[in-house]
Amino acid sequence: MTKEKFQNLNFKDKINYLNTKLREGKTVTKIRQNIGIGEKTLQREIKANGYKYDNKLKQYVPNIQANTISNTSDNKIVVLDKNTSPILKESQKIAINFLEQNLEVFEMLVEKFKANTTSNTNSNTDKKQIIIDLIDDKHLNPKAKAFRVNMFVYKKWQEFCEKQRYSKQDLLSMAMKEYMEKYK
Repeated sequence: MTKEKFQNLNFKDKINYLNTKLREGKTVTKIRQNIGIGEKTLQREIKANGYKYDNKLKQYVPNIQANTISNTSDNKIVVLDKNTSPILKESQKIAINFLEQNLEVFEMLVEKFKANTTSNTNSNTDKKQIIIDLIDDKHLNPKAKAFRVNMFVYKKWQEFCEKQRYSKQDLLSMAMKEYMEKYK
């Protein structure tokens, strides 16, 4: 190929031409000499367009190290850049769609898991944070029940509940649950 023809090619065609010649066993130096293009000129153009020479592959490849994903099961490398998107299997697309639709639920589950698995303490006090771990029964229309409670305990309970971010129903239910678990 002549120098003029090579220079008139778009960049992708230049890379394809170079990689084809490299697969045929020619070296970069020989290819450049045959075209009649200087080493620095070629290197500058390749680098400016986000490519580099990979010694292992003996090919010009996109220079996007941060976005390279290696798939170890079949040793394929997927390179993502601004102009391309990854090729996904249908099952992967369905899974991603499901995750997107249920993101809020997953976030709540993760927060609940973190709260249950760590011994969080309030930064202002040495008291442990309250963890509400109840089965959601809102759809069962929870029933109101009346209890007789010691007046002093009830006043303290009222003060306590005002300082919490949970409802009295959830706090009372959780307190009863913990008490039952403790004294089985």
